[in-house]
Amino acid sequence: MEYYKKAREIMDMDATEFVGGVSESEIERAMKALSVTFPESYKAFLTDFGGGDAGGEIIFGITNRKEDDAVTATQAERSVGLPENLVMIGFWNDTLVCLETSKMVDGECPVVEVNSDYSEIEVIADTFGKFLLEYLDEEY
Repeated sequence: MEYYKKAREIMDMDATEFVGGVSESEIERAMKALSVTFPESYKAFLTDFGGGDAGGEIIFGITNRKEDDAVTATQAERSVGLPENLVMIGFWNDTLVCLETSKMVDGECPVVEVNSDYSEIEVIADTFGKFLLEYLDEEY
């Protein structure tokens, strides 16, 4: 969570467009719909921001908008082969960005990039908080 807290502190709110935080019950519904547990740092992001544009890239969350809703996007990708343990949180540079929920350790899981046929999965950050912080460090 420390990485997430640092990311939240440096976030330039003038360069973001988030839908607004969501409730714990909405987060519970989303996890149930996907049959996963979200990492603590992603739950904090959902509570604080909900999802949306963070300096030019969309971070999927709970938005009720088809184009950036993590549940809708994940279910669509799962229908064509995305493994059940992955939750889609972005589509950057023609690559899926996902939470790898089967590798949960101390309430956190890695963020991975997945190629279009789901055959290659590469860890890009140990936690969602670290992923967000590294992205914001590059953008700001």
